Amino acid sequence: MAHEYRVALVTGGASGIGAATASRLAAEGFTVCVVDIDRVAADDMAGRIGGLAVACDVSDPEQVDRAFAICMSELGRVDVVLLNAGVSLHWSGDIGSLDLGDYRRSVGVNVDGTVFGMRAAVRSMRVRPDGAAGGVIVVTASTAGLDPWLPDPVYTLGKHAVIGLVRAVAPSLALEGLAVHAICPGFTQTGMLAERGQLIEQLGVAVADPSSIADAVVGVLDAPIELSGSAWIAESDKEPWAMQFASVPGSHNKLNVPVRPRRDT
Repeated sequence: MAHEYRVALVTGGASGIGAATASRLAAEGFTVCVVDIDRVAADDMAGRIGGLAVACDVSDPEQVDRAFAICMSELGRVDVVLLNAGVSLHWSGDIGSLDLGDYRRSVGVNVDGTVFGMRAAVRSMRVRPDGAAGGVIVVTASTAGLDPWLPDPVYTLGKHAVIGLVRAVAPSLALEGLAVHAICPGFTQTGMLAERGQLIEQLGVAVADPSSIADAVVGVLDAPIELSGSAWIAESDKEPWAMQFASVPGSHNKLNVPVRPRRDT
């Protein structure tokens, strides 16, 4: 794959999809900033791929801003960002038994972390030293952001929110040459499956290897800017494909237009 990008930042980069993508990007010639809440694991991953490790809790906006600032200071720029950090809590479809602490943690990482990361990524890409427009932001969503996942309604909420955010910011960011995509994996062999993995396999449900999701992430980096805002389905042994969303016709669309960037951010 030929491109002009040189520096990538990956949140949740020390394990699972994040680690697989960090390795793949390094193999493609990127210097990778490995961002993870586990500093020891981030150091190990960065050491293996010749990257930079930064410890960060993505639910904390100050830590997110600091992670991007360190990447910019040490590596000079940010060209590609994978916002991948995420959590899946208890599988309980009973909303009446929802623990509010679990709810806050899920939303804090899956939703807030994506919003904070998106903001920091765009701000970093706007001040690249060469002044050139361009850059790609990829967000790890889920098929649960397209089809409701009944065992975990709060996870479903978060991933629907992530896809909505990607679709809403993409037209405006495209005016600056910045692309944004959502990757929607099905079941993937990561720490999120934990003890559920055996049950899933017993039911004959296909489970993807993280490396196949990493392939999908790297693949969308070269997607035409016209496809920015796409939600790419990435499942085991299948080529990624972009979901087609129906539009809602009506007079409200007169106001539903891209927003020019504010240069005071």
